[in-house]
Amino acid sequence: MSKKEGKKSREEEQISKEEEKIGHVPALFSCSVFVEQPCFNTNWILQSNKQGQLNDYICLICKQVASNAFEINCPQHQDLDKSLIVGERCLKQFLNANPNSCPVQVHDGCVYNQVQLAQRYINDLEVMCPLQFQETQQEDEITETIVCNFKGKIKELKDHLDNACPLKMVDCWYKPFGCRHTCVKHKLQDHLVLEVKPHFDLVAKLIGTLRQAIRDHQEEIKQLKSNMQAKDEENAMLANENRSLKKEVLQFRQDIIQLNSSKEFSILYLLELEKFKKEVMVKVERLKKEIMTKSDQVIKIKEEIALKQKEWLEKDNETEKIQREISKAQSDIEMLRQDFNEKDEKNVQDSHKLYQKDEQKDNKNLSSCTSFDRFCSSSGLLKTFAGHTDYVWGIDSTTFDNNQLICSGSSDKTVRVWNVETGKQIQLFDGHSSDVYCVKFSLYHYYHQGRTVICSSSHDRTIRFWDFKNGQSLRIFDQHTNWVGRIEFSPFNGDRYLCSVSFDKTVRLWDVETSKLLFAFNGHTDGVWCVSFSPLQSNNNNNNNNDKSNNIGIIGGNGYTICSGSYDRTIRIWDIETFKQLIAFKGHKKAVSSVRYSPHETNIILSGACDGTVRLWDIRSKKQIQKFDGHTREVSAAEYLPFVTNEDNGDGFASSVGNIICSGSWDNTIRFWDIRTNKELHVIKANHEDRGVSYIKFLSLKNRSNADHGCNTNLCYGSKVVLFIFWDNTIFNKLFLIDVNFQFSFLLI
Repeated sequence: MSKKEGKKSREEEQISKEEEKIGHVPALFSCSVFVEQPCFNTNWILQSNKQGQLNDYICLICKQVASNAFEINCPQHQDLDKSLIVGERCLKQFLNANPNSCPVQVHDGCVYNQVQLAQRYINDLEVMCPLQFQETQQEDEITETIVCNFKGKIKELKDHLDNACPLKMVDCWYKPFGCRHTCVKHKLQDHLVLEVKPHFDLVAKLIGTLRQAIRDHQEEIKQLKSNMQAKDEENAMLANENRSLKKEVLQFRQDIIQLNSSKEFSILYLLELEKFKKEVMVKVERLKKEIMTKSDQVIKIKEEIALKQKEWLEKDNETEKIQREISKAQSDIEMLRQDFNEKDEKNVQDSHKLYQKDEQKDNKNLSSCTSFDRFCSSSGLLKTFAGHTDYVWGIDSTTFDNNQLICSGSSDKTVRVWNVETGKQIQLFDGHSSDVYCVKFSLYHYYHQGRTVICSSSHDRTIRFWDFKNGQSLRIFDQHTNWVGRIEFSPFNGDRYLCSVSFDKTVRLWDVETSKLLFAFNGHTDGVWCVSFSPLQSNNNNNNNNDKSNNIGIIGGNGYTICSGSYDRTIRIWDIETFKQLIAFKGHKKAVSSVRYSPHETNIILSGACDGTVRLWDIRSKKQIQKFDGHTREVSAAEYLPFVTNEDNGDGFASSVGNIICSGSWDNTIRFWDIRTNKELHVIKANHEDRGVSYIKFLSLKNRSNADHGCNTNLCYGSKVVLFIFWDNTIFNKLFLIDVNFQFSFLLI
């Protein structure tokens, strides 16, 4: 390393040490109100004060005297018997490093406020000059000493440091030349003497830079002068040309005057005209030759186009031939596909018939053993299923591996599956980003793929399919443009089709097999909440005089419809085959919250609404046929009962099951109605803490305690808690309670 470089390095090291030693002092005492300043050095303040004066003003973070004091007021520290003071700068640094935390104890949500009284006390403390304090802290021996005798209040330091302190830092005289050294005033002379050579080099360097800049400017001026001279010469040439043109114009004018005055003017004019005509004829002939040449080129191009067209025609013939072969192949494939579909659909029908036989067997067992009177007298409550952290919006049930399962959807954005027998949660799906409004088990996946799949709709505008066994999402339908309400699977074609309704005012029909949207029914003028498919038709139904068969290969077959209830206060009937609206029932005064086809008479529709009424509608007459008043608040759900009455029709069995309906309401009751007499039969009053009934659903669950393994019908109603009302074939044998939060927000509209 050269001497010059070593000296420069020592100079930089000395400057760095001096800056490190005194650099923070001006920042600490640069203003009378110490906003954003570091806390004050405790040793410095103790030079003029006692420790007891400072104990209540020590910063919790840096352990120095707090600058711009803040007090921590978190409820968690109310029992602490000590002052919780921090400096503003320390508090901000702590919160930046630990957002929303507390410097006293580990918890969220730190509460603090500025303490003006404490800050005024600190500003009035007597202190010595901070620069003098630093001088006394230096370990190096000082040969000559300049002392600052200032003793005053902290709030007076700014004026002292700016105007009176002999230890005030000053810049080197050669700062304009590049020297960055600062020191106290009495040391400046030593610096100037020691650094004469570096200062001379800085001045020489600046002079050299200025000289180079002057030379550059001189070159620039020369170039500008040269450009100006060239412009002057160009202007002179233009001026000469202008003068020559003026002379020519003047001469031309004089010639014209002479011609006008001459007798030969007309002859000269004619000669010039003749000359001009000849020139025009020459140009015309030249243009004709060019046109002939272009015509030959056009003919040649036409011949090439004709040749290309012939080639294209041949290619079109070849393409047509290939397309005919493809069509033939497609026909063969279609025949094979139809044959496969017929066999597949036959298998589906056979599976569905077996399922219906089992279901009919259970229902027969239930019908022969259960009556409405027994239900009224022996109903009770079932198990607790706890786990949801917010309101529950939907429930469904199925059987998997001989275990009875219940699935539920909630405002906590989850779908959960429970084992009915053990009461334990066995699966959870948390893929939705908002409230889950409806859940259904998919029979289509069970029949065709042999697995249990749950379908759910959500406020996040999606419909999702979940594989129960592996806990994964299978697919997502996301074409709705607003939240999705209720969903229903088709009773025909083995649950292959799914219907959904949404606040985007549409009713949408999906093909579960292809995951495609088949059609969007438009007609409602407000959001749609509820939907129902017409019941599965039977070719052996003696009450059906229509001889058309249920064509499984066609969507819905013959005569299937969808009904939907909306916030626009209407119930609309849609034809699944033609995708047309058939009927719009009007009569409810508020939003329609529930719609159901009669399972025994497809021309009757049951509805409940927020106007507090339950109504029956006849599709054939397109009119309301019955109205049930009794609820004092909004009706949230309406259902047909799945069991029979106690009337005997002469053959030892009970009469038709289609004469009793029930409805749940926010008036905290479930009411049962006889549709023949239009009278109320029975009322179940929910607990006061339930805060209303938000839905009702009948579930048929097997009773393992019975020797014949029969089924029990369970009425599930939801509110703040979801309850099962239970009875069986012989005795009421057990009480359970399902406690899951539940509430319908749409009923408040």
